[in-house]
Amino acid sequence: MDRKTWDRLVSSAAAVVAVALIVLGGMAIYGGQFGRNSVRDRLVPEKVAFPPVSAMTPQEQAEVGNYAGQVVDTGPEAEGFSRYIAGHLAEVNHGKRSSETSAAARQPDLDPKTAADLQAKADVLFKGETLRSILLNAYGWWTVATLALWAGLAMIIAGVALGVLAALGFRHAAMVDPVTVVGAQEAPVPTSV
Repeated sequence: MDRKTWDRLVSSAAAVVAVALIVLGGMAIYGGQFGRNSVRDRLVPEKVAFPPVSAMTPQEQAEVGNYAGQVVDTGPEAEGFSRYIAGHLAEVNHGKRSSETSAAARQPDLDPKTAADLQAKADVLFKGETLRSILLNAYGWWTVATLALWAGLAMIIAGVALGVLAALGFRHAAMVDPVTVVGAQEAPVPTSV
């Protein structure tokens, strides 16, 4: 195969891949923006907000103090608020989960007052754990959307770079001698003795 044909084939393949990368990158950026906007659109109406720093314990300040006073409208803030909730849930029944507390409330030999108290704690724990899982779900989708956004940007950059290389390949194909054969070795020049 001559060099001109080889350059055109490789450059054509590179151009096709470049266009595909740019199109897929654009779609990934759109998907990433859509995902982040969707998470934000679900969080904003809930009007969940961190308390001000003055209302936080020193442990809460260390863990989520950088979000103090902010409305939860992004994935990282949702993850932070889930940690804030976890700290409060640990105080409800000495660190026990809702399933453990509910099971303890159903023990047959409990007096009714203790059983009612444990069931009330189980209800609070269940609601808190459910809210935590919803917030962590929002954080997870925010993270996936952010990864798609950055991957899309990387694909577009790679596509543009590959497009430039393809253009250079076509330019080279236009300048090369069409009879140069790819992979052929030059015959040795005889030397006179």
